Formats: sequence, structure tokens, C-alpha cells
Amino acid sequence: MKLDLSDLPNKRFKLKHIALAGAACIVLLGVGMVSIEATNQTSFCGETCHEMDPMYQSYQHSLHAQAGVGCADCHEKPGLQGTVESKWKGTKELVMHVTGNVPDPIKMSSPDGANCYTCHQDKVLDAETAAKHNNPHSIRHFENGMNCLTCHEGVVHQDGKNVDYPSRDNCYTCHLDNKGTKL
Repeated sequence: MKLDLSDLPNKRFKLKHIALAGAACIVLLGVGMVSIEATNQTSFCGETCHEMDPMYQSYQHSLHAQAGVGCADCHEKPGLQGTVESKWKGTKELVMHVTGNVPDPIKMSSPDGANCYTCHQDKVLDAETAAKHNNPHSIRHFENGMNCLTCHEGVVHQDGKNVDYPSRDNCYTCHLDNKGTKL
């Protein structure tokens, strides 16, 4: 059997390209991971874009800030799909920022309440237990289509609502009898 040496440079050439492509993929993956981590930082949201300043300022006065809960913890859905969706939306927002086409006021992605359960899963109670302790976190509210933000909307981004509990006046928007008397 005779070895054809003319193929050797061609094979080295292919191996070199495969090695370079592999190294490029590793570098891109690393840059991607660093970028994801950097853009998940609350300081990135608040200190990079001036249009986010009002939300960032109110956030700094919130109990969430004191507890170390960041923007991505509430505004990014959990999992890989949530990360991809968030980064895609963030890329579009970056283009708006750079081109000066940012709406005034800026429309933030609003959490749907699912992220709240990551930290507050102990708050949802069955109706009987909630009633016994005069606690509004009854499963009945959730069964009726309410979520955490139905009552707690603005708790982070409205300074007047950055308190431990929302006003009971929120309850009265639904819990009035036919004559307007509080139940």
C-alpha cells in the first residue's frame, strides 16, 4: 500500500480551520456569557440608559433593592427561553436608545407575577387559612385571574407604594357591597 503524501497538507488545512472555528465558538460563547451576566446587573439598567433613571431611582428606595433583588429577577422570565426573550428585547431597546427613538415614558416589560413566586411562594394560602388570619393571599384570588401585581403594582417603581403592604384601599376596589359599603 502506497501512502499518497499530497493529501497531507490538505488534511492539515482542514484541521487548522476546524481548530480555529472551535476556538472562535469558545470565544463567542465566553463573550455571550459575560454579556448576559453584565446586562443582568441592576447597575447596567439604571446607570447605562438615562431613560431608565426614574425607575432606577424609585427602585433604590424599595424593599426589593434592600433585599438585593435586581431588575432581571423580576423583569426576566425564568429559564433559557426567558433569558433569550429578555436579551432580544434588550437588543431592540439598545437600538432605540442609540438612535434616540425611545418612547416617553418608556414602557417597561411588566412582570406577570410568576417571578414573584420565586421569593414569595410562602404567601399564597388556601382560602380557609387566609380567612382565619385575615390574610388576603387566598388561592381564591389567583383562581379568579388575579396575580401578585393586581394588588402590588408599582411596589418597586412608585415611591408612594414602596412600603411593606399595599393600602387596604386596594381591597375595596373589589370588596364593596352593592351600596358601596366596605365588606
